[in-house]
Amino acid sequence: MRKAIVFMLISLIMSINGFSQETNGDSITPNPIPHSQSVPVDSTFVTYYNIAFDSIFLNSPKVIDTNTFHASNHEMLERSNTIYSTLSNTGLAHKSMRFGYQNDLGLDLSLPAFSAYMRNEKNMCTYQSVLPYSELRYYFTTGDKEQLLNVKFGRQFIKNFFVSLEFNTEVSPGVFKNSKSLNNYFWINAHYFTKDNRYAILAYWYRNKLEMSENGGIQKDEDYANNTESDNNAILTNLTNAKNYIKSSGAGFEHYFNLLPRTRQEKPLENDSINVDSLSILANDTLNLHITDTIESQFTTKERKFTLGRICHSFNYQRNQLFYNENSPSVAFYQPFDTLLNTEKTTDTTIVQGIRNSLKWNSLGYQSYSDDVPFFIYAGLNYGIFKVKTIDYESLSMKQVGNFQQLSVNGGIIINLFKSSRITGQGEIITLGYQIGDFNLKGQWHQYIGTKEHNYGSATFDFNLKRQSANWFETSYSSNHFRWENDFHAATYLSMDLKYRYKSFGIGVKQTTINDLIYFGLEAKPEQHDGMVSIREAYGNFYYKLWRFEMEGFASLQKASNEDVVHLPLFMARMKLAYSQPIFHKAATIQPSLTVQYFTKYYADAYMPALRTFYLQNEVKIGNFPFIDLALSIKVKKADIYVAYNNMFLLTGNHDAFIAPHYPMRGSKVFIGFNWRLFN
Repeated sequence: MRKAIVFMLISLIMSINGFSQETNGDSITPNPIPHSQSVPVDSTFVTYYNIAFDSIFLNSPKVIDTNTFHASNHEMLERSNTIYSTLSNTGLAHKSMRFGYQNDLGLDLSLPAFSAYMRNEKNMCTYQSVLPYSELRYYFTTGDKEQLLNVKFGRQFIKNFFVSLEFNTEVSPGVFKNSKSLNNYFWINAHYFTKDNRYAILAYWYRNKLEMSENGGIQKDEDYANNTESDNNAILTNLTNAKNYIKSSGAGFEHYFNLLPRTRQEKPLENDSINVDSLSILANDTLNLHITDTIESQFTTKERKFTLGRICHSFNYQRNQLFYNENSPSVAFYQPFDTLLNTEKTTDTTIVQGIRNSLKWNSLGYQSYSDDVPFFIYAGLNYGIFKVKTIDYESLSMKQVGNFQQLSVNGGIIINLFKSSRITGQGEIITLGYQIGDFNLKGQWHQYIGTKEHNYGSATFDFNLKRQSANWFETSYSSNHFRWENDFHAATYLSMDLKYRYKSFGIGVKQTTINDLIYFGLEAKPEQHDGMVSIREAYGNFYYKLWRFEMEGFASLQKASNEDVVHLPLFMARMKLAYSQPIFHKAATIQPSLTVQYFTKYYADAYMPALRTFYLQNEVKIGNFPFIDLALSIKVKKADIYVAYNNMFLLTGNHDAFIAPHYPMRGSKVFIGFNWRLFN
């Protein structure tokens, strides 16, 4: 934590140095307000975009959430409309209880079981504000000393040059044996626009470092469920010497060039043309210069209404290093699986590297559209090179097991009609190399009932058709505990999602149909289902504020046609209720809140630490237990201070609170924290 605190102080100093910064050139500074108006400019209004240039020019900026209602949501897994199956304390592997599948096409470099705690070019952002912006978040727990420190920073250093960064460190010792997690990430990006905005470039770098002790769950669930042992650290766990270590880092850049200048000069009208004897001009240089200046002064400069679009190029490098160490590989936990290659120690090592280049043309020019571009189209090429290395237990050295190349073509379109309809579509197909023939087609129709300004809600229909071959991990893998060679067919996914939203209320229905589904079966190895599987879901979410009361929640009802290969809870829901009360003559606001989440019993997927993967199991059901959290937040100016008490239902004496097979939900504890936003 000492390094983290030093980093935090450096960031604060950077923001203090920027307090004298001029904001005239800030691209998001509001236009000057006429003196006749009395509307003040909120200099603390902060927005952000995804770092990709298309996002900045096509989408509305997202607003930094400064609502006290969400201040006490300290756990990253609480920030989406789902419930995660996880491993007793924060920072460990997790899987959403709502069905989903990887949407990216091509060789998969993601690490789904740890995605909530990692950052890369897909989920970093660029902060935009009138003043230099910094945000500091910190929390700790009483007892086991769990801590989190998060620092965000964004500012314009010089005109049209923006820098954003985020640093996060989190340590969770855990209350069970060998369950400690220590996770860190840091990312930084910068982008620069030329004065005329004809050329722009952005660059980024990120690094994730995750250290997780793995205990394989407790040996006997009844030791916890019956509360026979008051000291959770005394409960026996399946593993005591296992550890996962993950490093994922990368860098890249993106730039574009508009094919035509931003402005053009119009010729003078014919009746205003100047007739001059060319011989006289040649004979008199002074007269020549005078006439030339006169002619140029009659040209007018205007913004182009039509451009030829822009050429965009991006480069990305990513390196994943995965280590699994076990000093006791012969324990009973591993015995149902493959025979050991090394009975003394497990040192599984996998290194995956990828380089991607993308070249495309799109129809964007100089204007930003904020979700209402009349027409947008793009087409391009993606080329990737990937290498996979794993440890060879015979030579105890790294050997290359995969050298892959991919070339794909892609394109997309956006059409906005009559201020009420928005149609989007995009597609990509791998034309050469690894996984050739795989494709991904997406489409969306968004329809306001009325117009965007005057409507009775909106309906959205999403369509996704995808052909996805097995990735390298599912096809061929060798480690101390697991080995397989598979020849799977490509799986086909078809997803249709229809939803309706009115103000802050939304409902929807979704169906996903999969042919030849690839999944991890009962033996913790990849398997393929021969036939079709369908998953149907009805869901809803809302946010409502009435006087001083605030409510927010979601609910999901889902069912799989074949429950032998897809395990899901039939129902899940979360709701939060809060009440705000001004105090100290409205100088501060106090807000107590109550959060309840629940899911029905089901055979949740088990977790295999040696593979960093969840797999099917038919022995243990979890669920049918309410998880209740109580919080008290106080808002003073730009700071939120809160105290939270988690999982208070355990006070009833009912300890059937498992969040994954053999992994109890973390016990009742007190969290103390603050969120502090700094400006000027």
